[in-house]
Amino acid sequence: MRDVFFYDFDFNLLADFSKVVSFNIEKKYCGYGTFEVHFPLSETEVISLLENNPYLFVVAGENSAIVTGWRIDEDIAVFGRTPEWLLTKRGIREFSNSGITAEEIARYAVSSSAEDFVELGEFKGLGEILSYSTDRVRVLYDVVCEVLEKQALGFMVVPDIGLKKFIFSVYNGNESLCMISPSNRTAFDMKYTVEKQDMVTNSGWYERKFTDMGGWDAYNNSPGLSDNNPMNAYTYYKITSDTYYQSGGKYYNVKQFGLNCIKDYYLYSDTPSGKWRITDKKPDTIWVYLGNPVEKGAKKWDAVLSGIKTEEEALAEISGLKRRAETEGEAKDVEYGKDYVLGDIVRVQTEFGDFKKAERKRVSLVNIYYDIDKSGVAPVLSSLEE
Repeated sequence: MRDVFFYDFDFNLLADFSKVVSFNIEKKYCGYGTFEVHFPLSETEVISLLENNPYLFVVAGENSAIVTGWRIDEDIAVFGRTPEWLLTKRGIREFSNSGITAEEIARYAVSSSAEDFVELGEFKGLGEILSYSTDRVRVLYDVVCEVLEKQALGFMVVPDIGLKKFIFSVYNGNESLCMISPSNRTAFDMKYTVEKQDMVTNSGWYERKFTDMGGWDAYNNSPGLSDNNPMNAYTYYKITSDTYYQSGGKYYNVKQFGLNCIKDYYLYSDTPSGKWRITDKKPDTIWVYLGNPVEKGAKKWDAVLSGIKTEEEALAEISGLKRRAETEGEAKDVEYGKDYVLGDIVRVQTEFGDFKKAERKRVSLVNIYYDIDKSGVAPVLSSLEE
């Protein structure tokens, strides 16, 4: 086991500890992982370091992590998250991008809200052209994951000690010739898990905000509006004039779209068809049903999403609620960093008695561990998106 170095957030080296009982770090392809390192109680300098420095990160070989806490009992346990977790500590204002790649959108988001401590790494031109928008402040981490997961891309945030900044990079896994299977003697302690509790049938409900379109002169229909126009959907106008007039001592009502429009009321549409309605209360949010269910009856499982979202955000979340299949195990006679790396696609044969299943799987997570008895790398392999 290599030494564990502690740095503050100004990239000053504060300490170097070599007496390590165990070290474990979990790395994810698209997201942040966890880490935990244990020191013997005799290393009292570790406690002093932790108590006197609120912001620390550790480096051990090619691994790094942000310290988020510690525990003292039989030994000294220091735990935390990989540096990607720092993106959860920044918000990003509403924005809209179109005609650029997923990588460019992620890089734009990071540079917009975290450029004071994150430097953009090499641009690789990854991902297809797409459009993305959000109409409210979002957590930076959520935006980056949402954009990149759609196109099976990963990202990493690593410290650059010389530059004194963290480096953000987008990457994608490669196709590996690595074959992992018990019969090939390249895997052991395998576990195959299928989870479909959160699965939905491509449908669900979400809450969205009405869009404020400003004022509308009902008497003169200005700006000019039409009824049953899909462009009206989930928008509203504040009515600035009544649709009646006085002549010869009599009042004449001129309805618009068959509606009696009253000043200071609201013209709004709560349907995809864009049919106008009138209300005396300012429209705020509405629940909308999305999707094209592939099943009927008891087999139709809808999602009910939490939080106010745009249609694009809701579609992305619904599409991610599907059956999950993961294969866990320890690789044998295949070397992490040489035969495969995080994000690569490998060939896997799951074997349990008569049950055998050969698939191409993505290395979505790796668990790198070390203790006195043994050390190694345990990959978690996830099914590829269809």
